Amino acid sequence: MQYNYDTFEQWWKFLKLSNPYKSICQLVLKHKEDAHEIPLGKLLHEIERNKKFKPIEKYMKMLAVYEKFGDVHHDDFEEWWKKYNKPKSVKTRMEKDEYKEEKYRRINLYMEDKQLQSYIEIWEPIMYFPDLYTRIELYVNLNRPIKDIDSDMSDFIKKQRQDAEKNKREAIKERNEYLRILRLSYEGNSIPQIIERIGSKKEKDKNSLKYENVKRSYFDKKSKAESILKNVEGGKFP
Repeated sequence: MQYNYDTFEQWWKFLKLSNPYKSICQLVLKHKEDAHEIPLGKLLHEIERNKKFKPIEKYMKMLAVYEKFGDVHHDDFEEWWKKYNKPKSVKTRMEKDEYKEEKYRRINLYMEDKQLQSYIEIWEPIMYFPDLYTRIELYVNLNRPIKDIDSDMSDFIKKQRQDAEKNKREAIKERNEYLRILRLSYEGNSIPQIIERIGSKKEKDKNSLKYENVKRSYFDKKSKAESILKNVEGGKFP
């Protein structure tokens, strides 16, 4: 799938519903030494020794997710997005490889502590979160005028965007509904109460023969939302 503003905003919103991720945010806030430096070695040790953070692997993953997203409870998504969306429009294959190498160097830097070396396998995949670049293979006739190449590439990219936008709108709308149902559930609402809050007039009709099907449908959507929540805690979306 293509990752963009809407995708990452939903990822952010799901993380805000995660109590374990909130615990990580609180832990970092407690130990943060300044605005830029997070003492990861200290945090990893804290997770290892604190019974609150069990299973350890789960919280290790979330610490890697934090390294990417930060504190979703105190920070602002728009500000985060400006920084995340800052890189230039196009990267060469070499630049992508250099980016990966830099991430790997950072992992090794964090994992200098031999006691924590075993967790590098947990961290490494999450450190390479999906970025905003889409790989497209094009063959360009460099003998053509620049304006012709620009025009052809513009038409091609426009078509790619149109196709992606259509698929994105449907998926975003669906996941927003899952998110809303899960949020209401966490506020203590039962499935019938959620239907009463956000359901259509037909869905709210308890005398309808289809009401049980409606309840099952909402329960399934809640289950899908919980599945997405579990994924985002582990560094995947959706």
